[in-house]
Amino acid sequence: MRRMTFLLHRWIGIAIALLMAVWAVSGVVMMYVSFPETTSSERLAGLPDLEMGECCSSGYLEALEDGAVEGPSVEMLVDRPVLRWSGPDGPQVIDLTTGETPVIDASHAGRIASSHYREATGAAAGLAVETIDRDQWTVYGRFRQHRPLYKASFGDEAGTVLYVSGLTGEVVQDTTAHERFWNWLGAVPHWLYFTAFREIQWLWYDFVVYTSVLGTFLTVTGIYIGLRQYGRGKTRSPYRGAALWHHWTGLAFGIFTLTWVVSGLFSMQPWGWFESEGPEAEHMALAERPATSQDVAALVRALTAQPAGDTVRAELTVQGGAPFAILADAHSGLGRASLPSLAPSPPGESELARRAQLARPADPIAGMSMITRGDAYHYAHKQDVILPAWRVIYSDEEQTRLYFDPRTAEAIRKVDAEARAYRWLHYGLHRLDFPGLRTRPVWDIVTLPLMLGVSLLCLTGCWMGWRRLTRTKKRRKTAGA
Repeated sequence: MRRMTFLLHRWIGIAIALLMAVWAVSGVVMMYVSFPETTSSERLAGLPDLEMGECCSSGYLEALEDGAVEGPSVEMLVDRPVLRWSGPDGPQVIDLTTGETPVIDASHAGRIASSHYREATGAAAGLAVETIDRDQWTVYGRFRQHRPLYKASFGDEAGTVLYVSGLTGEVVQDTTAHERFWNWLGAVPHWLYFTAFREIQWLWYDFVVYTSVLGTFLTVTGIYIGLRQYGRGKTRSPYRGAALWHHWTGLAFGIFTLTWVVSGLFSMQPWGWFESEGPEAEHMALAERPATSQDVAALVRALTAQPAGDTVRAELTVQGGAPFAILADAHSGLGRASLPSLAPSPPGESELARRAQLARPADPIAGMSMITRGDAYHYAHKQDVILPAWRVIYSDEEQTRLYFDPRTAEAIRKVDAEARAYRWLHYGLHRLDFPGLRTRPVWDIVTLPLMLGVSLLCLTGCWMGWRRLTRTKKRRKTAGA
């Protein structure tokens, strides 16, 4: 059995050591450069102020199907106010001036991209627009519904590229030359996000899961071998050269390598592990009823009748059966307004407490309060979060938590048992994302040496595997001669 363990470690290492090394080295890059993503705040920054002067045709009401309307909002599409919502067939958009669906072609996409760039940067730059189905930065499944995509490349110093949806005209992705360069060394190899491979969802998913399982087994056997061989020889190791380095780095970084590769496996939520139910039930309870075309009409009439000020986006929400408008400016400032007056209607703590009970009426509340700093489940680490937030902890079996935006009274995060497990077993172990440790530069000082140690462990394993293969090849040639 000992010999079998040695042989399995050797040959599994030969098979996947290079992949493990790629994961480790690219993980170092990902500490500092994330995969490109157009955030909500970036979208808002690229929107012009709402101008409803020539609005509105009643034709948009005909486009809304009878019954519920999901996520309706009003914003500008260059110089025209449009209504956006989600229907059975995906995202929808209607020009409120004409009541017709705007046609998004390359020329229109260029104007949209130029408007977004000008609003976001205050500058103008030349651009070239091309039609694409997908590329390296639009491989996520969520981009499929927006195809064709229009890739608008700007001639600015940053090398900005915006991707405009051929379906709705939204800017759905943005990248810069800096992001593209470093992601070829970071997220792309780390996640195996090569376009053609990532498009075959099942194959990509299974490959990542099962190579992670093999990586876990490789690390466990390596720790066993490293401990068993420790103390032999004059240097406390029977090995020399690269093998000696591999032995010592394995002893020093083996446990961290194990937790790192296992938590990487957990990121894929294999076999349904850590899949949260999500907040849909709470959202439905908080709304009490879905939004309707009559609510949408009330929002459009209110925006037409009154100046929108610096509002760039107005979203309809239903809370406790009553419609409200959530008004956003270009700096991500949010506020709730009543309909039809559009008078500011900020929620107080008493209302937030009522909504907490409404969200889960069967569960008693263990505690609730306004938090101004992040806690273990709602915090900023390489991402933005809404703070202050109204935190509610329930006394149900899973100790469910809900977080509300105190500006709008909307539920923004749910943490149940599965989400809690995922947070600690993936984010905690994979990123060393623990309270007290995630503060920079403490996080960098601790994490970077560990990642470099894992990288050295994997790279020495690659070298040993290559030497083994070439030595075997030479022996076969010699035997053949």
